[in-house]
Amino acid sequence: MEKTDLESRKNKEKNRLKRLLKSAGTEEWKIRMLLPVMENTAWMCVKLEDSIAAIKSSEIAITYDNGGGQSGIRQNPLFQGYESLWKSYMTGMSQIMASAGAQKDVKSEKLKPKSVIALVRSNQKQG
Repeated sequence: MEKTDLESRKNKEKNRLKRLLKSAGTEEWKIRMLLPVMENTAWMCVKLEDSIAAIKSSEIAITYDNGGGQSGIRQNPLFQGYESLWKSYMTGMSQIMASAGAQKDVKSEKLKPKSVIALVRSNQKQG
């Protein structure tokens, strides 16, 4: 069975995290214990990258109509999902980085916008 793009990207990130831990001198037993954390964190990393692509062309606020005269404007669920996923990703990265004795990861900093508004503004400047 052929691996999906998501699976191969996730495995690439998981291997990157393993290499990071090994190069930091993390004991092998700690790396094995962190495998579930690395697996989930790698998946979240890939999904964050995909979310950024989806958010680029989206508005921060969207209109809604719940029927029965209930309508208005609300925050776009894409942004809510991104923020929630980002918090979970950073929790996983914090656990991994604490085991490596490091303070921050360059890739996680690249993924992180200063805020969702900063992400939208940077995308508006590009587009």
